[in-house]
Amino acid sequence: MSVLEKCKQITSFNHCRDETISRKVIGRVLEGGRNAPSPGGVQSVKFIVVETDETMEQIEHVVDDSRVEEAPTAVVVLTDRGRMARRFGREEAIEACEAESSAAVHNMRLVGSENGLSTVRFSGFDGEVLGDMLTCPDNVVPTDIVLLGYTDNPVPMSEKYGMNEICYYEEYGNQVGTFFDGPEWEGVSEERRIFRKKYKGFRDKLSRIIRKVL
Repeated sequence: MSVLEKCKQITSFNHCRDETISRKVIGRVLEGGRNAPSPGGVQSVKFIVVETDETMEQIEHVVDDSRVEEAPTAVVVLTDRGRMARRFGREEAIEACEAESSAAVHNMRLVGSENGLSTVRFSGFDGEVLGDMLTCPDNVVPTDIVLLGYTDNPVPMSEKYGMNEICYYEEYGNQVGTFFDGPEWEGVSEERRIFRKKYKGFRDKLSRIIRKVL
């Protein structure tokens, strides 16, 4: 299965089974997050694996979502803003940390899917409040939360816009046609070659029709 197909198979859940996730599988998920790209190679991401009811309740209090209660495992993704600030400056550090956290979450969800897990991501919550609950240092802030679970009713990702609606070449608004919507598309030069071939066929057909009429 191609990486593209694996990305399309990432699912979430509304309800999950009461089934423990093995340490081996959780380790694979964390390895995916650990190997995500990092701005400037800073590697600010850290993880807290949560499984106890008490800590799960703290997470549910922050994100206000009942799916937390059902999930057997949650991974809180932390970013070390102090470390990132030494590379980019304090203001830029927050955005850089969020970018690294997002990349880590995507990798974790991808690896989770490969191992039969569905995942739910939370972001935009009050990271400082959760950080206090989890006794994080001031410079280390929770950025994302990923719930992991097995489900009998996986929820697929929402339908995406067609490639022709979001992708252009050379300048904004210069759409290339529906060839972008298929994985067989091989670039702008291929698009132009196909267009020239179709145009030549149309032109030759039109010329034959005109000659018959005349």
